[in-house]
Order: sequence, then structure tokens, then C-alpha cells
Amino acid sequence: MIKTMIIDDEKHCIITLEHLISEHPDVEMVASTQDSTSAKELIEKYRPDIIFLDIEMPVMNGFELLKQFDTLFFKVIFTTAYDQYAIKALKMNALDYLLKPISAEDLEESIQKYKTSELQTSKAQLAQVHQFSSGKIQDTLALSTQQGLVFIKIDNISYLEADGSYTHIIMNDKTKHLASKPLSNFEEILQDNSLFFRAQKSFIINLKNIKQYIRGEGGDIVMEDGKNIALSRNKKSEFLGLFNKI
Repeated sequence: MIKTMIIDDEKHCIITLEHLISEHPDVEMVASTQDSTSAKELIEKYRPDIIFLDIEMPVMNGFELLKQFDTLFFKVIFTTAYDQYAIKALKMNALDYLLKPISAEDLEESIQKYKTSELQTSKAQLAQVHQFSSGKIQDTLALSTQQGLVFIKIDNISYLEADGSYTHIIMNDKTKHLASKPLSNFEEILQDNSLFFRAQKSFIINLKNIKQYIRGEGGDIVMEDGKNIALSRNKKSEFLGLFNKI
């Protein structure tokens, strides 16, 4: 039986999630609270496997609550109303979240992640999010891999290549990582970073690592490691406009 706990200052959100959880016979809700200041005591008493944790709460937000623990003996699924800034921070650090209003399908997906050990919560991930939320520049990306979490510097990424629902991340030093997220997830994370460009449906490239452009209908981009990437015809004008030509 998977033991769960809900921490949310809005009673109607707790009631809704309680109902959705009740549809899962192998999931048990052991406690809930609207008071973030008393949550630590309840967590230590009931020792849940999963905590559904609201991000924004009075007195103490979700991240501040988790900072009270020296070690995390539970997994966390954050619950939040749509906030692009907060969601980007969670995605960058491979943390799971549910958007309010929570759907049965999204809850099912999160529970399956727990069952397959894909749901991860670490102090390192939370520290990165806290840094992000404090307005500091976020330069590190947490990759969820089959082996666990890998933290990499964003500027050290050479290019990303789609592989179905997975993404290959190739670094400047030619090391490679396989992340269990689609390329679209990384496009959303990197969209505000001017270094990265979506060359075509299967590739996002770091513009600093381009070695050559070969003319053609769309043309071909040659990366520093010799990788040849076909540039989408629809992206050609945008790509060429990024550079000063002599």
C-alpha cells in the first residue's frame, strides 16, 4: 500500500485530491493538513511515501517546509495553479508536479512514476529550485535518467537530439546523457536562453558550438564534433538572421 499525505491551504483542493486518490485501491491517504507550520510533525508521525504539496501557502511555502528536513524519506509531488515561472523551475530540476485543477489522468501518471522509481526528490533538486525562486540565475539542469539524477551546466550542452519520448544530450566534451523526457520539454525550458536554437523537429543546438553552415534548400549545420544536422527549410531565414555575415 502506498501511503500519501496532502498539504494544501485550500480545503476544496484537498477534498478533490482525496476523491481522486480513493479511486486507487493500492493508494492510501494517511493524513492531510491546511497548516504548513504543523506539517512537519504530521509527516514524521505518519511517514508517507508520497506527499502532495502545494507550493504557495501562507506563513510557509512548500519549499520552506521541505528545508526543515535533513533527509527526505518521502517523494514529493508539487501541486500548483498555473505559474510559468514556478513550473519552469520544477521542470529544470526534474521535479514532478500536478497542475490545478488536478485530473485523474495526471494523478495516474504521477503514481505510475512512483511505482517505476521515476519519481525522485532530493535536497540537491530543491536547493536548485530555491536558488531559482530567489531570483538567482539558474545555470544547472537536472536530468532524470535510468540511473538517477545527473546535474549538468546548461552552457556545456552542445546539442540535444530527440529519440521518441527520450532525449539525447550531447555535451561539449562529447559525453552523452539519455534523459527520459521528450525534446519538447527541453525546448520549453531553454526557450529564454538565446544560446539555443530549434534547428528542426529532432534537434536543439547550442549556437556557440556551430562549426559550419552548408547551403541548401534548408541547409546543413555542422557542429564542432562533426555532427551534421539538417536545418529545417522553415527555420533557414531565422537561423541565418542570427549571425553577422561578412
